[in-house]
Amino acid sequence: MTPLAGFVAAILAGWIIREPRRAAAAILVPFLAVLGVQTWTLAAGHGDNPPSTIHGVSYWVVQAIILAFALGIATQLAIVLRARPSGDTAAGDDAGVSRRALQATAVLLVLTAASLTGIVLTSKPVLHHNANSPLPWYGATGIVACVAAVVVLTVVRIVQRRSDARQQKLAAASPGPAVAGDRR
Repeated sequence: MTPLAGFVAAILAGWIIREPRRAAAAILVPFLAVLGVQTWTLAAGHGDNPPSTIHGVSYWVVQAIILAFALGIATQLAIVLRARPSGDTAAGDDAGVSRRALQATAVLLVLTAASLTGIVLTSKPVLHHNANSPLPWYGATGIVACVAAVVVLTVVRIVQRRSDARQQKLAAASPGPAVAGDRR
């Protein structure tokens, strides 16, 4: 559940906020809420895996890795989209940035609350847990989406940097505009 929730939260935050640190901060509370509900449902015996899953260090290491992927996606997407010119806010408009961050946080919190309510209301005890149960489809989908997003955003960011460097070289190499009275 956390990989897919982290992916969706990261995409929404990075797309709306476009300020890397604020985008990353906006996904923390929704991610931790989903993690809390997931941990609670597993501990209560409502998950595919046995309740003892949450007592292992590996469970928490995997959650930390998933959080790191989500933070990376949010920050990279915000950086990539910030580089594009947008007409909705002027450069240096702190009020616009704060407004977008507040809107994204509100959207994420509402979506998180709605999905977690549905998860809690539809969860039911599992009678026989399989210690070697396969990864649920939504977990596998979330992991694949997170890895793919990080790879794609990294490639886009590398291309952006190369393009920026090329433009700076061209600007430095080209002579400036002719000034009146300039004799060469």
